[in-house]
Amino acid sequence: MYPEYNTLRRTPGLVTWLLWVVLTSIGGSLGTTMSLLNPNSTSFLNQIFIWFFLFWPLFFVALGQWLLLRRFVAQSGWWLLTSVLGFFFVIPYLFYGFSAESTDGKSLIFGTSEFWGATLFLVLLSLICGSIVGLVQSGLVIWCFGKRPRRRLWWVSANALAWAIGFPLGQQVLGSLFWLKSTPSSLIAAWVMQGATWGIIGIITGAVLVWLGRTTMPER
Repeated sequence: MYPEYNTLRRTPGLVTWLLWVVLTSIGGSLGTTMSLLNPNSTSFLNQIFIWFFLFWPLFFVALGQWLLLRRFVAQSGWWLLTSVLGFFFVIPYLFYGFSAESTDGKSLIFGTSEFWGATLFLVLLSLICGSIVGLVQSGLVIWCFGKRPRRRLWWVSANALAWAIGFPLGQQVLGSLFWLKSTPSSLIAAWVMQGATWGIIGIITGAVLVWLGRTTMPER
C-alpha cells in the first residue's frame, strides 16, 4: 500500500485551531449583525431579509475560515462557495421561529415537552445541514488533506456532529435562557447565541481539521 500524501503548504497546529474557533465564532456573530439590519419597510423586503439572515452568518464564517485556510491550502478560494449554502438553511430557522410561535413560547422554556420536541427536531435538521456543508467542503478543499475517501468522511461526520451540537445548544438552550431572563437587547442575545453556536462548530471542526493536516505526510 502506498503512503498517503497531502498538498498542504504547512502543517496546522494549536494556533491554527484557536484561530479557527475565533474566526468561526466572530464570523457567525458578525453575519447575524448584518442580518438584523432589517428596514421592516415592506413584507416583500422582510422575506428577502429572512433569506439574507441565513446567508450572512455562513458567508462571514466561510470568509474568516478562508483567511486562515489560504495559509495552508493553495486552492482554498473554493471554500467561499460554501457560503452560498446559507440560502438553503431556511427550514431549520423557520421551524425554530414557528415552534416558538405555535406553542406560545413553550418550546423556549427549558424542560417542557415542547422544548425537548423542538430540540430533537432541530438536532435532526442540523445533522442534515451540517452533512451537506461538510460534503461540499470535502469535495472543494478538504481533499488537499489526503485523498482517501475515509478522510472526507471524517470531515463530513465532524460537521454533522458539530452542527447537531452547536445549533441546539446555541439556539435552543441559550434561547431559552434569554427567554426566561427577558434580555432587553435582541442584538446582544443574537451575538451571544450565534457566537456560541458557531464557536462550538469551530471547536469540533477545527480539531478535525488540525488532525487531518497532521496525520498525513507532506507532498514530496
